[in-house]
Amino acid sequence: MASEEATPPATCSSSRMRFFSGTMHVTQVWHWPQEGDDKSHQGSREGAALEGDRTKSNMNAVPLKPLMDILVRKDKELPKKVFGHGMMAQFQAMKEILLAGDTNRLVAELTFVRINDLAAPPEKIHPLIFIEPFVAVLIIANGIMIGFQTDPSYEDWSGWIYLEVIFAVVLIIECCFRVHLSGIKNYFCGTDWAWNYFDLFLLLTGMTDIVVEVAVQTQSDFFGASLLRFCRLIRLVRVVKVFRLKYMKELRLMVKGLVGGFRTLFLSFALLFAVLYVIAGFATMTIGRDKLVAEMGLTGHFQNIPSSMFTAFRCFSGECFAASGLPIAAVLEESHGLPFVLGYVVCYMLVSLGIYNVILAVYVDITMRAAKESEAVTAEQHSRESIRIARTTRELLKKFAAAYRQFQDLDEPTTKKSLDFSPMESNFTDEDIHGHIAITKELFLLVIQDQSVQFLMDELELPHDRANLFEIIDADGSGTLHVTELVQGLLKIRGEVKKSDAVATLLATKAIQNQLVEIKAEEREFQSTVLKLLQPWRYFRVEEYGKLLVSGAVHVDVCF
Repeated sequence: MASEEATPPATCSSSRMRFFSGTMHVTQVWHWPQEGDDKSHQGSREGAALEGDRTKSNMNAVPLKPLMDILVRKDKELPKKVFGHGMMAQFQAMKEILLAGDTNRLVAELTFVRINDLAAPPEKIHPLIFIEPFVAVLIIANGIMIGFQTDPSYEDWSGWIYLEVIFAVVLIIECCFRVHLSGIKNYFCGTDWAWNYFDLFLLLTGMTDIVVEVAVQTQSDFFGASLLRFCRLIRLVRVVKVFRLKYMKELRLMVKGLVGGFRTLFLSFALLFAVLYVIAGFATMTIGRDKLVAEMGLTGHFQNIPSSMFTAFRCFSGECFAASGLPIAAVLEESHGLPFVLGYVVCYMLVSLGIYNVILAVYVDITMRAAKESEAVTAEQHSRESIRIARTTRELLKKFAAAYRQFQDLDEPTTKKSLDFSPMESNFTDEDIHGHIAITKELFLLVIQDQSVQFLMDELELPHDRANLFEIIDADGSGTLHVTELVQGLLKIRGEVKKSDAVATLLATKAIQNQLVEIKAEEREFQSTVLKLLQPWRYFRVEEYGKLLVSGAVHVDVCF
């Protein structure tokens, strides 16, 4: 809350200002500045003279005049000294609402978000994000340890049990830490519930493995312990959780496409299994029962359907050799002749050139589509993504507004000869964003060369050929872009081209076509009406018109 009592600006020697909601505390949080305190603040609009009541206040209230003075100042360090790092986000949100309310309203309307969400301070980064790299390092270290455990030169080392206990304890601490930060409900039912259950499963297998190793005192001859150790190796899959970091974007897309294509891959296995089962059935009933095959030592390859399926898969994959090293297809061709050759060629073409290529094409298509799909699948994720886009658009609009303001002052001899996009120069109010802003092509090309503007455009997923964006957005060909036209154009261009964009263009074209048909129909109706009105004049003879001229009923004015 703000007090309307007239007071001079705040000084840094006083206690820090704080905003509180709810019941006011009675502890002292503010006192009026004394003369001689912080001479750097003497340049305020109220002047250096400190006048008025200097009585200390025991209320958790910010005096109005010091607050307004801090809001309009361009000094970046003053708010940090007065409010502290804990309240800077709230101060920035208040500054956005008070000084740039119309800007937030414009961006909120164009991005379809609530203005309260747009003006609110951004959410703090969840602490779990910071521990992900540390967890990834532990996962890789655990995998490396398991790799050394499988080496006969190191598997008998007595220190492995202590390292496994350390990794198990770290996993327990990690699970407890996640439960504490996320809450029990969000941990078991939140967005990462699958990973959390997977962690618990690995924790259970790890503890069981430790108990088994301690009880048996060996790990090479006990199959169960080796199996549990292999399960612990699966924990390396958890490293994909860190792929959501921004510098892992390409790798995250590949993993997302791989996961999205699992269903297609499973169906491909089912199709291939069915075809191989039919081929193996014919091969078992014909080749497997032949005495010549038994004499050549190939009975084991066609003894039953499973062995025949594996043999067919090997032949279609390029590894069609018997235990003796001879090619199976060549041996069977010599013993069975042309019928085998025809059947082998047909099956090879069907599986290798037909099913394999179709599976590959479908799998690649499904994987690419899954990688391009939006990661926002829930309503909460959609809301967060919309707010992120709105805030990025607002920051980009600030850059263009600041550039326009500086570009207009370049004619003055005292101004700078280059545009500066630093935070100090980009500090603006609603007065800087108005309907008279007109971004020319020269200014647009100058702005997009800035690295911070390029970063914001990357966040909006704008095309990389940004030098041609001006002609695309300037649909009316006026040569300038206004605020609304600029924001709408950037929001329409962002992202990949979708089917809905083509459909929208088709519907707009049809709407224009319908309007042209209606205009043409109205024109024909107008012509018909004019012809009906002029119908009586068709029988008006020239002689009658001459008589009217002679009688003076009709006057003709001739001008030279």
